[in-house]
Amino acid sequence: MPVIVKKCFLYHYNPAINSDKVFNLFLIDNQNGTYSAISEHGRSGTKLRVLPLARNCSLALAQNRYSEKRTQKVFHKETPYTETFNCPDSPTLKKFETVAELEKPASPATVINFKPAAPDKANQMPAEKESGKQNASEINERRSKQIGVLNLERLDALEF
Repeated sequence: MPVIVKKCFLYHYNPAINSDKVFNLFLIDNQNGTYSAISEHGRSGTKLRVLPLARNCSLALAQNRYSEKRTQKVFHKETPYTETFNCPDSPTLKKFETVAELEKPASPATVINFKPAAPDKANQMPAEKESGKQNASEINERRSKQIGVLNLERLDALEF
């Protein structure tokens, strides 16, 4: 049974000219080494007209026709179409299965519990001297680590 590999749902709505159009594109794997590109169009809520863009051809040709038609509709000067997620009235979508429906469901996600690391003595603030002052090298080292600039001896990883 043929399977939908790629699908695109487009619509155009302009109440000023009473325009409410739907345009759907499908790339179908015929399961025999050939591919087809199919388009559907019409007013939304009505029966859509189904037309083949390419039948029983190579994947490259079917993808080319699919992308050309999509580009024409999205960048049309007078009635540019906008993409949407689905079209419930699509006869092609009802007729064929999609690739995602055929695949087995993935195993449930594994939850990783991240725990904060134990505080490092090297990353702690240097202790103040009895006089309450710090020397200049300790202040420069602490400042360079805080704002991620070049360290005195080596390049900081944030610089790359």
